[in-house]
Amino acid sequence: MIDIVLSLFLTVLVQAIFPFRQAIDLGSIRERLAAHFGHIQIDERPDPVSQFVGSFIGSRTYDWKSWDAFMLLVRRYPNWDSIADAHVTDIESTLEGVTYSEKKAPELKRALCAIRDSFGRIDLDFLAKYDVDQALNCLEKIHGVSPKIASATLNFSTLRMRTFVVDTHVLRVLQRFGFVGMKADIKTTYDAVMAAADGLGSDDLFELHWHIKSLGQTICTLAKAMCVSCPLSDICQRGVENVKILKAFGDKLGIQEKSIRTPIGHGEVDLCLKGGLQHGVLHEVFASVGHETAATGFVAGLANRVTTGKYSLWIRQDFSTREFGELSPAGLLELGLDPAHMLLLSVSNASDGLRAANDALSCSALGAVVIEIPGSPKTLDLTASRRLTLAAAQKSVTAFLLRLTAQPDASAAETRWLVRAAASQTQNDDWGRPTFEASLIRNRSGNTGHWFMEWDCDERIFQSSTADHGALVSAIAN
Repeated sequence: MIDIVLSLFLTVLVQAIFPFRQAIDLGSIRERLAAHFGHIQIDERPDPVSQFVGSFIGSRTYDWKSWDAFMLLVRRYPNWDSIADAHVTDIESTLEGVTYSEKKAPELKRALCAIRDSFGRIDLDFLAKYDVDQALNCLEKIHGVSPKIASATLNFSTLRMRTFVVDTHVLRVLQRFGFVGMKADIKTTYDAVMAAADGLGSDDLFELHWHIKSLGQTICTLAKAMCVSCPLSDICQRGVENVKILKAFGDKLGIQEKSIRTPIGHGEVDLCLKGGLQHGVLHEVFASVGHETAATGFVAGLANRVTTGKYSLWIRQDFSTREFGELSPAGLLELGLDPAHMLLLSVSNASDGLRAANDALSCSALGAVVIEIPGSPKTLDLTASRRLTLAAAQKSVTAFLLRLTAQPDASAAETRWLVRAAASQTQNDDWGRPTFEASLIRNRSGNTGHWFMEWDCDERIFQSSTADHGALVSAIAN
């Protein structure tokens, strides 16, 4: 009876702490973040003392700086005892570049000495015999050891204990999300996470930490919450508020809320896209290395689907022409596309291309604007993609950002595709239809997925490939 009452009390407590508890849980947050950032492959983990030292010197320091300092430390000193016996000034000089190195050096020496004095040697493997709370308590008794350092030592190391690391990035994200109050501290946040972490193992909590930290470093930063690019914006307290503000701003500009969608022809893809490719938004297409021509053809097909009765504008840099070749009118005709309905604009650099695109998207005579940008110029950042998104919405002109020799980064795109060429179904002298291996790796309106698609040059639609490309793990990713 006491157990039942206690369970009910904890349930009520958790729901009181988390205003979004009814709609979301940590498991679904982890799944969303994994879909956005990718799953983390855990190959090797450090021993507990190595993790302890790394976490000790890494507080409020960039990861790469703390890693460099750690590697210098282990190269300079042959074992942990030599660090414990070293002079503080020598340790501090080794930690040069680490934030608060003048404080961390004496505290690290003192902590290692405390471990040796308490347990006979500098070794933390014995913590595997403790339960999580006992192990945390044991570490936090050491002077200078914070809950973050203790949790990281237990979860990130070969101990792989079921605990969660709350650093400043994780704390900020969970506060803005509404998971804990804005005045919650690290201890309160840790307790709240662990109370809601039913069903998540130690590796799940490891991945959850790093994904939330990545979100805090790239999107939900200290300076600004870029909710338009956040995979949690529709369930986040701050995100919902910011989306309301953005909607009010859009209403002021006369942006229509109802979306127009055109099916691309492939049944499974259209199902993921909630009926088809959305008009008046930004879509990104990334070319796999060596498959730039395939990505160009794929974008040409998508642009054709949304430009019925209208013209499309293709903006490309002079560099693209030299590096990847000209857009061929004869090639467009082979794809079933009318080159007379495609306008080409050549610009000298990415900045000119983006300016031209923003102007062109205000022209209602256009159905689509393709911006082809090779590499990763600094001008093509999150702010630039948001400008393209707002410009596209005003006249419902669809923007396509074709990225060549580039890696995906933060943007306001509605969808993001990764495209490469695939083998066509050939017969005698017939080369077959153009075939693409396309991965929908971001979709703000639904699921993602991976497909082989053919372009039907007569019907000007995408269809399922008839060629045998081997088994797919899943046609649609949840």
